[in-house]
Amino acid sequence: MLKRGVCSIGFAMLALVFLVAFMTGCVSTGGTAMDTHKKGMTSITEEEYFTTKKPVDRAFIGCAWSKQFGPIEDPAAEDIRVKKERSLSGLQQDYAYNLGVGLGGQTIAGPKAEVGATGGSIEKAKLSGLEIISPVSLADIAFEPKIPYITEALRLSNFSISAEKSNKASLNVGAGIAAGSGTASAEVGSQARRGTEGEGLVVAYRLHWIDPATYVRQESGNVPLELNKTADFSKANIFVTARLMLIDPGAGKSLPRNVVWSCSKADAKSKDMVAAWVVELKSTDPKRKKLTIAFPAWPVIEDCQNYTGIIYSRIDPLTDKIIRQRINIAVINAELTDNMKPKQWDARISLIDESFNIKMVRPAELELASQ
Repeated sequence: MLKRGVCSIGFAMLALVFLVAFMTGCVSTGGTAMDTHKKGMTSITEEEYFTTKKPVDRAFIGCAWSKQFGPIEDPAAEDIRVKKERSLSGLQQDYAYNLGVGLGGQTIAGPKAEVGATGGSIEKAKLSGLEIISPVSLADIAFEPKIPYITEALRLSNFSISAEKSNKASLNVGAGIAAGSGTASAEVGSQARRGTEGEGLVVAYRLHWIDPATYVRQESGNVPLELNKTADFSKANIFVTARLMLIDPGAGKSLPRNVVWSCSKADAKSKDMVAAWVVELKSTDPKRKKLTIAFPAWPVIEDCQNYTGIIYSRIDPLTDKIIRQRINIAVINAELTDNMKPKQWDARISLIDESFNIKMVRPAELELASQ
């Protein structure tokens, strides 16, 4: 009997151990799943996106990002080709929707737009119309070391900004009501928001910058650029030629429109330009087009005698690196005679080859970098 009792107690103890282990395992599994969900939520929201400083309908793709001011536009920068895609992520849709309401937005359907209480993200998506705006090619962005650039924008295409005087936003959904009979109302507005009324609302940006560990730069050095002679950059497979281009006054013609002017002032006055120093860049690569850069020769514009720009960029699919070529041209001294002939010409040119990977910038990283 004693042995049987001891065995019974032993079996009971063993069963208890297994039960505790099983329950602990269930709790651990559930906790791990919850942790994974929280990490997923955080990565989509707080750790990947920068929220807008004010309600706007501008994506600012390719613009530099300032911690204090947000997107910084460069008037001289070239337009970047962008693409729009619909987001199918319910988590992303919820995040953008909540930000839109927080910024003072409302659906175009009106402040009394209906949303099913049980519809969740799908119903919200119908109202918010979340779009992901990004560049066609990341190589089009003029990345500079240590500067973050906007590479993606979340935009609620079916949101609008109201110009009401009140300054409040609320979301009310009747729980337990059948789909289609609940109401989601956003009462929005602020006197400071006047002038921003319109359809569409960008709520967040994603940023990237150059990974400094991968950045490689090779420069040719300053090379004299002579008139009507070709400079051969054999390593870069580029030939450069400088010459003077004239337009007869009163002929009713202007300089070619496909040239890239050295500054915005020259571009604005290009129709009235009589003479220009032009620098032609030709590549031995048949896929690359000829590029012509123009400097005003007559009338002269003093602050348009330098040009810096990216003349070629691509993404290497094997290394994911952005490979690009940048050119610097400085016209040191250029002058025409009274009969529009070259009197003086002194210019320098340098070619820079760069390659680098980019990496995402997280808000916490930007905080540390600014300290």
